[in-house]
Amino acid sequence: MQPDVAAVTVWSKLNFMNINCKKSKEMIICPLCKEPESPLSITCECVTVFTLLGIMVKSSLKWDDHIDYITTRAAKRLQFQQKLKRAGLLVDDLVHYYEVVVRPVLKYACPVWHYSLTEQQTKTVEDVQRRAVQIFAGNIPYSDACESMRISSLADR
Repeated sequence: MQPDVAAVTVWSKLNFMNINCKKSKEMIICPLCKEPESPLSITCECVTVFTLLGIMVKSSLKWDDHIDYITTRAAKRLQFQQKLKRAGLLVDDLVHYYEVVVRPVLKYACPVWHYSLTEQQTKTVEDVQRRAVQIFAGNIPYSDACESMRISSLADR
């Protein structure tokens, strides 16, 4: 890869498009390697986790960091949903809030990462929806509440 990096560097200098190393990152993707090979000779920061278009990509291609990221963001939005319920918002409006504000956080770019989640990670994401349904449905069983409100499980996405 080093010759390709050198070619890109030369091309960028010839075309007055210098690489901005403050904005560029280097990541060696190696799911089976414990220790990555030596970094390329480019003066960019070498990272093991990087957020690209809202998706946290890890050099090992595991999704722990991304799942933590999206569940934390969704949990913050669920706090506001609880406040809306305490304020007396109707159930239909709470469901609409969930579908428009919370669920997109959990579904964003899921074709990229969902196929390789572990069972525990899938459960962690589904638990966020389970909490949301509990907020607006009360103690009704999760599957019954989802069916009555026409909300599909996140695993079905």
